[in-house]
Amino acid sequence: MDELAGDAHISFEGNFNGIRLLAIPGVVEEETVALKRNTSWPKQDFAVVPLEAGSSEMILAAIGGALPRKIIHVQIEKGGLLLFGAYDQFQPGCIHFGSTVNRQFLEALVSQGVIAQIPIFR
Repeated sequence: MDELAGDAHISFEGNFNGIRLLAIPGVVEEETVALKRNTSWPKQDFAVVPLEAGSSEMILAAIGGALPRKIIHVQIEKGGLLLFGAYDQFQPGCIHFGSTVNRQFLEALVSQGVIAQIPIFR
């Protein structure tokens, strides 16, 4: 989140029961041009949250330990471009980064064990 923060938004889709996402200032429950729902049925909770420098701690506190248990899909857009998508509860092969994401950042995620391999670019 911190890597992409600033003029950005992050969307979450899943079961928000017990999650405080909707209490974050500036949150909306509607799709945007870049951030769309990925599950049509059954309809899941959906929220788009502003992603600015320093907001990741507030967002993580709001979702608690809900990733990936209650959250099914997470997307980040910056400047209107979709730059990150983690779908189907972060299943292998379901994490994608936009082509503008720095390759060194991705290599660091692999070396830290956060992701298993450099993801597919869309």
